[in-house]
Amino acid sequence: MAENLRDVHPKISIADAKRRKDNLIKECLRQYDNCRYSSASLFIWKKYARVWRGAFLIFPIIFGGIASSQLLTAAGPKGKLIGAFCGLIAGMFPSISKSLNLDVHVESIQQAASEFTNLRDRFRRSATVTSFSEFEKFNTEVESLMDRLDSVRISAPPSPEWCFRMAQKKIGKGDYDFDIDT
Repeated sequence: MAENLRDVHPKISIADAKRRKDNLIKECLRQYDNCRYSSASLFIWKKYARVWRGAFLIFPIIFGGIASSQLLTAAGPKGKLIGAFCGLIAGMFPSISKSLNLDVHVESIQQAASEFTNLRDRFRRSATVTSFSEFEKFNTEVESLMDRLDSVRISAPPSPEWCFRMAQKKIGKGDYDFDIDT
C-alpha cells in the first residue's frame, strides 16, 4: 500500500481540523460571555462599594457634628446621652472602614473589572477575526488570552451573588449590546 505523502497527520482529517477550529471559536465565545458577566457584575459592585466608602467617610463627620452640638448639651440628660451615642458611632466608623479595607477593595474591583472588559473584547475579536487565520496562530492567541484570564481570576475579588444577578438582568435587557450588532 502506498504511503500518503500529502497529509502530514493522516489520522486527523480536514473535517477534524475544522471541528477543532469550530470548538475553539465556541470556547472564545464562552469566555467572551464569561468576561462580559464578570466585568458587568464587578462594575456594579464597584459602584456600590464607592457609595459605601463615601458613607464611611461622611457619616463620622455628621455624627461627630451632632455629638459636639451645643443644642444637645443644653437639652438635658437625654441630649447628653444622644450626643455620647453619636460620638461613639462617629468613632467606630473609621475602624469599621479600615477593617473592611474599602479603599483598596474599590481599586482592586476596578482593576479586575477593567481587565475582564479588555479580555471580553479580545475573546470576541479572536472568535470573529483571528479565527480566520491558520489554526496554530489562532490557538496561540487564545492560549495567551486564557493565561491572562487565569491571572485576573487569581487576583480578582469575587463579586457578590446579588451583583451577578443584577448584571444578568442588565445584559439580558441589552444594556451592554453594541448598536452595530443589533
